[in-house]
Amino acid sequence: MRGAVIAAIDLGPSSARVLLHAAGFARLLSAPLTVLHVCADRSTEERERVIDFCKRVGPYEIDIDETNVVVRVGHVSEAIRREAVKDAARLVVIGSRGHGGLAKLLLGSSSEAVLRNTAAPVLLVPPVDLAIVSIADRAQLNSGPILAAVDLAEACDHQLSIASRMADLAKQPLLLMTVAPVRLSDHQAARMLRERGHHLSPVRPRATIVRRGKVAEEISRCASAEGAGLVVMGLRTRPRGQPGTIASAVLKTNRAFVLAVPGC
Repeated sequence: MRGAVIAAIDLGPSSARVLLHAAGFARLLSAPLTVLHVCADRSTEERERVIDFCKRVGPYEIDIDETNVVVRVGHVSEAIRREAVKDAARLVVIGSRGHGGLAKLLLGSSSEAVLRNTAAPVLLVPPVDLAIVSIADRAQLNSGPILAAVDLAEACDHQLSIASRMADLAKQPLLLMTVAPVRLSDHQAARMLRERGHHLSPVRPRATIVRRGKVAEEISRCASAEGAGLVVMGLRTRPRGQPGTIASAVLKTNRAFVLAVPGC
């Protein structure tokens, strides 16, 4: 399947939410859905266990069968990366907390590998079901503004383009924020943010926000203060703030989802 949305599940408590949101985004993006399970046993029984789980807890709008399910053996983050490359995945959806496996990785040291090595945008689902995606006539993001956390030291048009499209899908305002480095005044940082957002389409930013301090803490505080439903952050080889740290700080607020976009 080319251009699929991948739901990476470990059959833990967060897996039902991962399936729900992955299915919603697959419908929004008109993309096929692939369910990926990484384990130590690629037997027929394990595959049937995954299919049965999807049929029991997955949203009723999707009809899971063996053609949708992929079971891989190996290191979780590397298996996700390989599958995303093979499928030219448009999005990978993964849980952020649960009983080990995929969920544990995102709050531990291995989260850096998951985020840094991804070949596709990764949606991190927080531990509490905030229903950012509701599936009725069509799936829709609906739990608050879209907040794009911008590193002014990097040009990341792809991140901002995705944030704008998400705001359009969600029918929510788009906010740009940055944690400004010492060398820039608040005025300079705000001007740079406005320049980044000036040509965005289909949704242009409603506001620009400049904060000071530690990157992960300030992004998390800004997301909470603005009631953001989704934080869109860029990924690059040497981030000023570690991506796993930033993502975990936002997710621990139990409020916003995180969409991590590679290529920044």
